[in-house]
Amino acid sequence: MRENRASKRFTAIVFTLTALMTAFIWVHSLMPADLSSQESAGLTELLYGFFRQFGMEKTAVHQLIRKLAHFSEYAAFGCLLLSCAYSRDRFKPWRYAVPVLFAGLMTAVIDETVQLFSEGRAGMIADVWIDFGGVLCGALITLGLTALHVRRKRKNHQ
Repeated sequence: MRENRASKRFTAIVFTLTALMTAFIWVHSLMPADLSSQESAGLTELLYGFFRQFGMEKTAVHQLIRKLAHFSEYAAFGCLLLSCAYSRDRFKPWRYAVPVLFAGLMTAVIDETVQLFSEGRAGMIADVWIDFGGVLCGALITLGLTALHVRRKRKNHQ
């Protein structure tokens, strides 16, 4: 009974976080280019001193930071998506790999499509692949951690 309640709580939390992450991604895609650029400007300034040593221009550092931000937010999204699958089947979440990856890809496609309607922004196929790479990486990390958890749980039950 206690495990069932905890499982339902875990499922509710993971699904809520996944929905919030999706909203976060799409709200940022609706931002005009100047506001979106301002968000990453502070980090650009912070890291430019380091990257300047390697001959990188400030605009290249800014682009790198923006692409890494895309990859990172989608990696977190991939973790959440696979955690949703984990909440459905704790011992075989990989059964849901195709739907998880499809959901991640479709979210990235919608994300880039939304940018077509945002002032100064452009939807880019390259960004879809960066985003999807993040989903894949996050899902693989979660799958690996899940496999370790399942292995430890089975070992403890023997």
